[in-house]
Amino acid sequence: MKLLHTQENGFVLNNIRNLVEAEGIETVMKNEHLGAGSGEVPHFETWPELWVKNPDDYPKAKAIVDSILAQQSADDGQTWICHECGEENDASFELCWQCGHAAP
Repeated sequence: MKLLHTQENGFVLNNIRNLVEAEGIETVMKNEHLGAGSGEVPHFETWPELWVKNPDDYPKAKAIVDSILAQQSADDGQTWICHECGEENDASFELCWQCGHAAP
């Protein structure tokens, strides 16, 4: 087995796991329930980990994770312009704060 990714947020890591497994790559989660030990154990060591069962699958799995993280990074902080009223909105808004029109 080979460590693929670790992430403080277990929900995000499980989403990554689902996307990797959808490509036919078997994975194992470790440290899913160690969060309660944070403080007694160094915080970073309690983060959930995603491991690839077959090391030969690691390059493909790593490419998937890199793509996910790159897309997430690209989405962070981008604003969008409302097609209805022309107002600039933060990326976190699904509706225009000015007129309530849906994001494109």
